[in-house]
Amino acid sequence: MAVYITTSKNPSQKTKTLCKAFSKLLPGSLSENRGRKGIEQIFMRAKLLGKSRVMLVYETDSLPSRICFMKIKAHSWEWAGAEIAISKFRVFRIPAELPDEIAANGPRGKEFDVLFDFDKPEGEDFIELRCERKNLSFIHRGKKLMELVL
Repeated sequence: MAVYITTSKNPSQKTKTLCKAFSKLLPGSLSENRGRKGIEQIFMRAKLLGKSRVMLVYETDSLPSRICFMKIKAHSWEWAGAEIAISKFRVFRIPAELPDEIAANGPRGKEFDVLFDFDKPEGEDFIELRCERKNLSFIHRGKKLMELVL
């Protein structure tokens, strides 16, 4: 699992904050502003970086509003899963040191496991992505690190 996270062309500070939080919470991830890159250039950049997924964070009225995923293949890409609408989010204190494994659980766990292309954790210490019907929570050792209301 490795995700390349990118934004709309001219992201707001709140969108940058969300993307930075995702890059800290998703092991092996990298966040970059999109700039003038088109979809094909984003695909090429993700491929160059060795990422298996691209997470595009779009905004409306200067607020992050939706997330789309691309699945990166050897010579092409395809959209993965349904678009995720974000109504609000909150980033809590994220520690500098986090495990490099993550697991999705909850009613929508399998859906998000496939979207993010997570590997099954081998150890006992990992980040939990709790996937409920209307929200996603990143949790480590019982502490909430980020929450998205969908």
